Amino acid sequence: MTLRRPLLPLVCAVAAALASGQLLAQSVDGSLSVRLEGWTGDGQLSDRAGLAALSLWGRSNIDFGDAGQLVGQGWLRESTRDDGAPRGRMRELYWRRDFGPATLRVGRQMLVWGRADGLNPTDNLSPRDFTLLTPEVGDQRHGNEAVSVSLPVGSGELTMAWFPKAASHTIPLPEIPGVRYVVESPPRESQWAMKWDVLGDGIDWSVSYFDGHDPWPDFNIASVSASGVEVALRNQRTRVLGADMSLVRDRVVWRAEAAWSRTQSEGPQDFLHKKPQLWFVGGGEWELHSGATLGLQLTVKRVFDFAPVETLSSPIEREVARIQTATAAQSSRYQAGLVWRLARRWYQDRLRAEASGVTLGPHCNGSFRAQLEYAITDRWTFQTGVVSAFGAQGTTFGQLERNRLAFVQLRFGIAGEHSFTH
Repeated sequence: MTLRRPLLPLVCAVAAALASGQLLAQSVDGSLSVRLEGWTGDGQLSDRAGLAALSLWGRSNIDFGDAGQLVGQGWLRESTRDDGAPRGRMRELYWRRDFGPATLRVGRQMLVWGRADGLNPTDNLSPRDFTLLTPEVGDQRHGNEAVSVSLPVGSGELTMAWFPKAASHTIPLPEIPGVRYVVESPPRESQWAMKWDVLGDGIDWSVSYFDGHDPWPDFNIASVSASGVEVALRNQRTRVLGADMSLVRDRVVWRAEAAWSRTQSEGPQDFLHKKPQLWFVGGGEWELHSGATLGLQLTVKRVFDFAPVETLSSPIEREVARIQTATAAQSSRYQAGLVWRLARRWYQDRLRAEASGVTLGPHCNGSFRAQLEYAITDRWTFQTGVVSAFGAQGTTFGQLERNRLAFVQLRFGIAGEHSFTH
């Protein structure tokens, strides 16, 4: 595991200040968990057998008083299969300091935008590793180097962020005979984003704009030879105008989120780029009499400049374009579906059960996740569950059908806060 170069100046500066005594920590707040888990597969769209893994997850916040705070979190992992995947990752490492009403953050940050549950059209700033096996999907997220500033403006808070380079999701790649994938590094081109967030009486809302590179890579044919086809994964430029809201009425939480995306697409026959689209997700969350929580959301998407992949005459181009449109969730001009989640707790919240899923049309496909978590003690937790996807090949979730997995996890966690006097 290595630290990327943009982080090195921050780490070296903090280390030098600590060594010289210029920075004296006033308090340290953090948590640490050790996780032992087993999976029936490897999450790589393969037929390989399952694996076991031992990982260490940590989070820390070091408070230096008027000098600010140093925030970091990451993980280390060893598994029974060495498939070239990362064995560790620094998910966040940034410096935070308040300057009057403004807050400055410098370093690797996880910026999460959007209020919808499950699918978030405006979530473009923090990449995810979808090949990382973890019971909690939020643990797949990690940060990107950024400089961000938040300050009150009017009745809300304005957040502005600048990124010196793009970031990309890590996705499982379908194994196709004769096809070799080349994952290109995200462009080292700056990108920026801004959001105005308003917290009101019973209603919260925001508007946002992102000008950068789509974290979802596009699939392009790089070369064709007698030995096969080389497909390059590239992150393309995009601009996203978004809005979201959350409203509480009569113990029902209503959420909605929408985004209009512009890409570098050159028209219907351009299958090298993701197409422009308008995407809406919205619905409610209800507390049932049994103590359970039910969430239902409608997702609707309109893809512009759409053309079916069957218009391509080359079989190779059609196959790559089919993967491209499925990964981008653009295999049809209009797409509608349902996002749902049902959860319940028992025994003073020591036992938690949750099931969630997505179903999309017009070509029926979707995903399903169910998990059960039991807090044995305050430090020991047991968790088990299943993850599944279904649908025809050429659909968003249909190409993930091989990633039908079951898992178990035993977790030991500790948390604490320590204060210091100097």
